[in-house]
Amino acid sequence: MADEEESELSEKQKIDIAKWFLLNSPPGEIQFVAEDVKAVVNDDILYEEAASEAFPLYNKSHMISLEMPGGIGDVLVTSFGELRGTKYLDPRTAHVAVVDHIKQVCTDVRPALDEELPFAYVEEYSGSAGVHMQKYCWEGNDEYFIFASLVFRDETNVIKSIGWRKRCK
Repeated sequence: MADEEESELSEKQKIDIAKWFLLNSPPGEIQFVAEDVKAVVNDDILYEEAASEAFPLYNKSHMISLEMPGGIGDVLVTSFGELRGTKYLDPRTAHVAVVDHIKQVCTDVRPALDEELPFAYVEEYSGSAGVHMQKYCWEGNDEYFIFASLVFRDETNVIKSIGWRKRCK
């Protein structure tokens, strides 16, 4: 075994390994894992390629909540609210947030266009579902949690309800 020559990993293998570590970061810990991965990869171009693929997937799968500029509210980063690229709809405030996935911040916000908003049938249930979900998550925890809930229509016109809360610092 010691006589065998060790082969260098290819760039693709390094990127795949870096993505694996980023995607398998514990909830809320991806920034810390990213620092370590960047140090181990020791190549900014390879790291940026891995991060640009891994962070959007991580953020959507963990449904991170980001504060929108101007104190408008929080936007949930989910596949249900994804419009195109880095834009996400917050139907509660009728705004579209632009997200920097790697920094995990909302960089811009604008009012949603009519064609980006859910149709009236979804809006009818959104308020009711949101009230009940918020009540459930807030009971006894109003000092420690921020809550966000959204109701979306998926590509098959099935209404999906999402509720999320995070502990305040």
